Amino acid sequence: MSWLRCWKVAPVEDFLACRFCGCDVMSDKPAVSVVIATFNRAAYLPATIDSVLNQSFQDFEVIVVDDGSTDDTQAVLAGYGSRLRCFHQANAGASAARNFGVSQARAPWIAFQDSDDLSMPTHLETLIDFVRKHHDRGMVFANGGYLENRRHDTIIPAHQSRRLESAGVSLLDLFEKSIVRLQASILSKAAYESLGGMDESLQICHDLDLAFRVFMRYPVKYCNQVVFLYRTHHGSITRNEEIRLTENIRVIGKLLQEHPEARDLIGTHVVDNRLAYRYYRLAKARWRHNQRAGARLAIQQAVRLRPAHLKYRLYQLAMAAYDSKNRVQGAKSA
Repeated sequence: MSWLRCWKVAPVEDFLACRFCGCDVMSDKPAVSVVIATFNRAAYLPATIDSVLNQSFQDFEVIVVDDGSTDDTQAVLAGYGSRLRCFHQANAGASAARNFGVSQARAPWIAFQDSDDLSMPTHLETLIDFVRKHHDRGMVFANGGYLENRRHDTIIPAHQSRRLESAGVSLLDLFEKSIVRLQASILSKAAYESLGGMDESLQICHDLDLAFRVFMRYPVKYCNQVVFLYRTHHGSITRNEEIRLTENIRVIGKLLQEHPEARDLIGTHVVDNRLAYRYYRLAKARWRHNQRAGARLAIQQAVRLRPAHLKYRLYQLAMAAYDSKNRVQGAKSA
């Protein structure tokens, strides 16, 4: 947004359209398109949108895709008028909404924001300055903080953040922990579209899947700054352990299938260890929910990957003992 033809001083609420006079001067060719996909987040959406619009860097557009909300989302969006570019679609999932939003973007750089998190005032300035300084054409991601009290002040702990800044980002870094959050990232639209956008079949782990695919074809760099605040929702899909583990395993499988060289870049031992541990945790999650057959399949995969791991073997034996006991009891009662 340009302020060159503005001379009046406006009340603070008018910054949403123009920082000085409230006039609508959004450029047809902004530097950054901020895409917000939302579904039934009317209670949080105003704070999110306000935090995005109240940026120190103003050459951007905001695209909001309402993914079939049934609450007051449309009324909330209508209140912003032409300050947003809003689209509505039948519910198709967050990835589909983001892909559609990017397809409508007019800027060469794409930033994402979740509809319940908050952008720091220098969010866009920090990321766009970084990409311009480093002449990047791939992805840059930064750090985030928490809206609630957590064990760590930041999503990426300070020691890891310093190492990523000094040593650079490796595929192993992305593999070991989900350090890339879409809300803290900026990505060239050309790179995004060349990769086919986000995998719309995934329920979660979109960040990890996209980061893997970008890394294998484009530069991925880290900016050691906090650019957004994350809101945790208890009971959300991201907290459903079974879904999270299943999708994580699936994303890793995609990476290894599409890029066999990734196994060597990460290290075969590391890959097998991590996958085995995820299968073990998936087996336990399924067992707790009485999904016995699924639990057996998961622990079989863990043992296949780490046949000498005592804990996995013992858990498999405990399952077998439980099944044997049930068969005996069933035979006695027959």
